[in-house]
Amino acid sequence: MNLTLDAYDLNHCGKMMMALNKQRENKEHSDFAIMVGDEKIPAHRNVLSAGSDYFRAMLSHENVESSTGIVEMKKVQYSSVKTCISYIYTGNFSTPGRDEREQLMFTAHMLQLQDMCDKIATSLEEELSPESFYSTRAIANTFECAGLVESCRKFALKNFQAIAVQDDFKHFEKDFVSILVGSKETKAAEDIKCKALIIWTSYDIENRKSCFEEMFNKLDLGRMTLSYQRHLIENEVLIFETNSCLRAIAILPFNRNNIKAKDVTLQDLPVDNVIAVFDKNSKAIQAFDPELKSWTKMQDISGEFVGKGFTAVVLHDIIYVFVNDGTSYQLNYTDNKATWVRLEDRKTTKSRVAAVTFEGSIYAFDDSGNNSTAVEKFDPCDGTWSHVTDKPVEGWYYSIVAAGGFIYCIGGYNNGNLSNAIKFNPSDSTWTTLPSMPAAKHASAAVELDGKIYVMGGIISNSLNLTECFDTVAETWTTVARLNNSRHSFKACVLEGKILAVGGNDSKNTIEKYDPAVNSWKVVETMDGKDIKIFASIALNVPF
Repeated sequence: MNLTLDAYDLNHCGKMMMALNKQRENKEHSDFAIMVGDEKIPAHRNVLSAGSDYFRAMLSHENVESSTGIVEMKKVQYSSVKTCISYIYTGNFSTPGRDEREQLMFTAHMLQLQDMCDKIATSLEEELSPESFYSTRAIANTFECAGLVESCRKFALKNFQAIAVQDDFKHFEKDFVSILVGSKETKAAEDIKCKALIIWTSYDIENRKSCFEEMFNKLDLGRMTLSYQRHLIENEVLIFETNSCLRAIAILPFNRNNIKAKDVTLQDLPVDNVIAVFDKNSKAIQAFDPELKSWTKMQDISGEFVGKGFTAVVLHDIIYVFVNDGTSYQLNYTDNKATWVRLEDRKTTKSRVAAVTFEGSIYAFDDSGNNSTAVEKFDPCDGTWSHVTDKPVEGWYYSIVAAGGFIYCIGGYNNGNLSNAIKFNPSDSTWTTLPSMPAAKHASAAVELDGKIYVMGGIISNSLNLTECFDTVAETWTTVARLNNSRHSFKACVLEGKILAVGGNDSKNTIEKYDPAVNSWKVVETMDGKDIKIFASIALNVPF
């Protein structure tokens, strides 16, 4: 009679297996033994045969093992075999250290304990990290763990830079490196992907140089920074010894005359990959991935300031929020369990501020009225604020951005629209007057990209869709493509060589992306159902 699982009392079955396991441990009624070197593990034939296809096949016909009741196992560790036999009886095992899991997987695979192999694979997947990636992927491939292989692939695409910086990256096979370098899903700047390819090729130049050209051509060169392009042309042997690679960069439609060559390292901070907004409806930080066009809910906004006006900046793994009432908060956004921490209150900028990060510190500029001038500096090392300077031009609603060793203040309002452009040198606390913007306006957003400052949107009497570009080397202004939607009082961010304008007043709640290579704006998202803080959008690198 065939019985279904429902016909069994699982509690009774568990007690029976516990009794059998106790007998095994006490060497009672054991009729079989597994030898590993000089160590002997007693067991019961029926239990082994029922729990393992390996033992079922061994004990189903006459052979030395079935007749003697002893099997000798080689090329395995005693501890792994003991764990596997215990698993057959109990269905459980203690998760071993990472260095021991490959041997345990080998033994479980040999004994055809598929459920145990799946559990080991799950534990490896849960603890997947850049440091463990190489060994985990090797286990996944060796034992054909399809789920773990796919998890490793996805992890590598989302954490390319963190993996590439590991020494093990040099030992990956060509096909895998080619996939990572060429995939549009890879979350890494094109500069970093190229640098990793050069390092990988150089490690075994004799055997890998022949495939460098093919793999290099998988890169999207239009997304490389101009400074790194120039470095490749002037300094990288693999590039100027490969004519097609050199030509590919040389024909790009960019003017590099004012761009200095700059190398990158794999230790450089990972590039930002999402835009984070503070959504008043969900009372949470919401992250938008422009590549996947998907939203992910992050941490909640603190109840202490969720209903107040504020701006935000990010420095390393920390989001800093500066509330219009003079209070300040921080949050480690990479830690899902982290909570908001209140910082020391600002001393002189006690109302609304515009803030910018610069060389490991944060500068808060008073942005509360026509007479605003004060600038405070926050030191994250000791959590203190200090007054550092006063702006020589009074006003508010100006654009602020850090670029090339300076902090720029552009435009604003003081009983009328301003066109002033000035820059502050924090190293000697001096200010320099620059050529004015072509159009006087306030409440614009500004970002730096490839040595140029882009000032977009704003307001004169109505919202603008104007975008003006300031070359920080030539100190000249030009007008570039207009936004699709006029907007003011918003933030803009840079992701992978593109500018994203996020929300703002009169913006139709949209996010637009500007591609400097083709000089055009494109609406990439409508933030339906969201009500975002207009001055608080930031770019983050979210670990996956």
